[in-house]
Parts: sequence; C-alpha cells; structure tokens
Amino acid sequence: MKLTRNLSFEELCAKLADYKGRKVALTFHSIGDRDGVGSATALAEYFDNAVVVTPDFITNNAKRMLEYTGKTKYVGNDFPRDCELLIVLDANNVDVLGKFREELKRFQGELLFIDHHLPHEDIKGEVVAFNSESYNSASSIVCAVLRSLKAQVTKNMAFLLLNGVIADSAGLNNAFPQTFRQIADLVETSGTSFSFINEYFHSSVPVRNRYETVMDIREAGSEIAGNYVLMYGRATEHANVVADAAMELGADAAVFWAMTDREATLSARLRPPLDQKLGIHLGKFMEGVAGIVGGTGGGHACAAGAYGSRREEAQNAGQAVLQKIREKMGNSRQ
Repeated sequence: MKLTRNLSFEELCAKLADYKGRKVALTFHSIGDRDGVGSATALAEYFDNAVVVTPDFITNNAKRMLEYTGKTKYVGNDFPRDCELLIVLDANNVDVLGKFREELKRFQGELLFIDHHLPHEDIKGEVVAFNSESYNSASSIVCAVLRSLKAQVTKNMAFLLLNGVIADSAGLNNAFPQTFRQIADLVETSGTSFSFINEYFHSSVPVRNRYETVMDIREAGSEIAGNYVLMYGRATEHANVVADAAMELGADAAVFWAMTDREATLSARLRPPLDQKLGIHLGKFMEGVAGIVGGTGGGHACAAGAYGSRREEAQNAGQAVLQKIREKMGNSRQ
C-alpha cells in the first residue's frame, strides 16, 4: 500500500463529518488495548451507523474498561465488508491488523488511519492517514476531533477516552500540555477521578501477576551507561509491565522481552527528555529490530515495542535495542 498523504487536522475533521451519516466501521491493532479500544468505541458514538470490530481479541484491561460502560458486547469480530469507511485507530500499518490484513486486499471502501506513533515509510496500499506524534494517544486525537466537531461527549465516551489517554501516557511522562487539559475535561465529564482509574485497573491484576513482575525485576540486569542507569531482562509474561516497573524504580531506560506460546514481545522505555538530549527514538529502534523476531515494531520516542513469531529471537532483538541505547548513553556527556 502507498500512503498517499497525511491529512491535516482540519482535513481529518472534515472527512469524519462527511461520513457521519454513512456506514462506518472502526478497528485497531491486534490485541487491542485501552487506547485502541477506547478511542474506537468512543469515536463510533459520533456516527449514525457505525460498528467496532477487533482483528482477534482485546486485552483484559480493555475488557474491564468496556464492562464499566456496559459495552462488553459492543466489539465484534467479523470484518465489515459492506462499510463505506474503515477507520483504523492506534495503528499506522496493516501489518498489525492480524486476520484483517487479507480482508483489506478485497475491501472496496475507503481506509483511514488515525495514529500517534512514528509513521511507517513502507505502509502498503493507497490510504490516507492522520499520523501525528504531537498527541500522546489515539484517544487524545479523538478527544480533539470531537471537540472541534462540537460533538456531544457522553459520560461513557469520556470514560473510554480518559482510559486511553492515561494508559498511553507512561505515567504522564509523555504527556503534552493539551493532554492535561483533556484529562481535566474528561475526568469532569466522566464523573470519575484520576486515582479511581488507576486503582480500578490495579485491583483487577491478579496477585500472581504482580508477584511475577516483582520477581522479574529482581532477576533483571542493570548497569551504568555514561551517567545513566539501564535495566533489562526477560519478563515472565508482560514485557511492557516490567519495563514500566523498572522506570518507576529509577531506571533511565529499560528494555524487556518475553516469549509467549505464539510469539516474542519486546518493550522499551526511556525517561523524557533523554530522547531529545541523546537523540534516541525507541520507536525507530523497535522498527529496526522487528525483522529479528519476524514481526513488526514501532512506537514513540520514549515508549515502544515489537513482536513477531520468532520466539527464540526475543533476547537477541532485546539486546540489539539495548546496545543502541547503551551506545547513545555511553557517548553522552553531562
């Protein structure tokens, strides 16, 4: 596919307004998280005739988010062949769309990507996109769009968007000024609180999972590179959770990898503003090593990940990312 052009924000709003009364479908990346599911489900409320579908399944946290809003059966699994517009949120290439990749080859409608990650240069097919790293999440983009369109944001929509914005904020470390304004508005509209959102999902994590995270951190490697602390290693199950935990402990950067029954997953984190100071973009690093695990990768400057079918290469890919970070940090001077 060929990315014909990146829409301006005004063009994005105009396109969505044009499709308001037409048949629209919304989806997100494989194994949809709170940002992908939340932004898609909230934006679907804007249209008169819209469905939300997943390429495979969604995370437990995304399910719990939908349970709170009473939309547990809202997300379907069948590809919407008859829709006029398919909106893909929280993704900017077809490689992360699971079984929908083959369906898209026969899709006759228009395809639109809305994402906040580093754009992929090798996107395949003729599509248009709004792809901007000036937003911390797809939910933040949707929030801005709905505000611009003067659309009503219900209590449930606000809860969904609030979840997405918070979940992708890396503990607010990659938040922008508009992110905080949006959080304040969404908290007020949803009738919840910032602390409630955090506790709602923390309390749902089984004690065994929390224990595994603690043990993974205990077994992790650590070192000093230049004037910075690196943490890295294998995660029992969720590499992103362990990477976040390492950052909370004081690491300047963290790289963790995991092997499930089906694939290898990698996750990396960096303390802002070291991305600008050291010239590091974790999204580019992950995109570069994705081939090692036979999959895809990408993300933000300070938070990124990759996954692929070559489980046995997880550590090699993780070490490759780690070495890139190590070189940047080792060559730095304060």
